Amino acid sequence: MRSNYADIFNHDEDALDYDEDVLNESDPIRTGYDAALDWVAEQARVTGHSRVLELGSGTGNLTARLPDCHEIVCVDVSEKMEALSRKKVAHFSNRHFIKDNILAIFERKLGRFDAIVSTYAIHNLTESEKGHLFECLWTCLNEKGVAVVGDLMVEDEKDLETKIRSYGSAGHTEVVAALKEEFFWRLKNSIRELAHFGL
Repeated sequence: MRSNYADIFNHDEDALDYDEDVLNESDPIRTGYDAALDWVAEQARVTGHSRVLELGSGTGNLTARLPDCHEIVCVDVSEKMEALSRKKVAHFSNRHFIKDNILAIFERKLGRFDAIVSTYAIHNLTESEKGHLFECLWTCLNEKGVAVVGDLMVEDEKDLETKIRSYGSAGHTEVVAALKEEFFWRLKNSIRELAHFGL
């Protein structure tokens, strides 16, 4: 299964400016970016024996925070983002990059992982696609494996509408556009889905 919006959210055109953009924490969409990546890296508990899958590896900002491990497989649709990541991730002795959509990658039967991590990528999936992803995560984790995600989220549809009004009245037109056009996690929905799959 391939995400319906994989091509729209391919960041090849934004690759050169991406790192500068995400570090601009004055932008409400970017607030907490570094802290979110640090948290995901910590919670993943990657060791030298871990087999890791990263969904939406981008320019390597999360990957670079992880320790060297038995194997890490990084997935992204953007080759230009991957080109920028290579210097940051040079400390990995067994890293593989696969150019693919973060849903379609599971059709490759890559086996099971000790950790599956992702930051700022899964919000590009629709609600139904997120549900499919959760099922894939469940089937691809080792018995004691963990899935750790940092992303753009709202509590529910009402919270989303409140934020659109609030940022709109404050003149944050780009934030409003992102809230309307992208698929921010609805936490209440996602928690129900994750509980169903035991995650």
